[in-house]
Amino acid sequence: MGEEKAEKRPYYFVLDLYPQEHKEETRIWEFYENLKKGRFTTLKCKKCGHILWPPEVICPECTSDELEWIDMPPRGKIYAFTVQVGAVPLGFKPPLIQAIVDFPNGVRVIGPIADASPEEVKVGDEVEVKVIEIPPDAHGDRVLFCFKKVK
Repeated sequence: MGEEKAEKRPYYFVLDLYPQEHKEETRIWEFYENLKKGRFTTLKCKKCGHILWPPEVICPECTSDELEWIDMPPRGKIYAFTVQVGAVPLGFKPPLIQAIVDFPNGVRVIGPIADASPEEVKVGDEVEVKVIEIPPDAHGDRVLFCFKKVK
């Protein structure tokens, strides 16, 4: 048996902090494809009307798998937030504001707020989704969402 060399890959492929986004890896890959097009979407159950967040493959209310992609409202309001100074995710700089955002359709989403200092943020502020690029993986470009304050 010959000695085989390990494939050389950048470190972030070995320890990937972000979810896999591609059709071969997840059944909710369309969420990420929609994000790449600037659309913030989730799934809605065709049977009971429940809006799922985060997107899942089975409705947690009625266990139906008859789901459809819908667009989320363009803006939400900060319900609560905290300031993270340590262990900030790759691609962000401290201090990082992590917020719980309420959308008019009843969905509550947790995510970072970009381009704002903690002094500029307060409960009730209006935010909208901002799509950011993260390091690519073996399949190509990838994105995540965060929020930005509406001026």
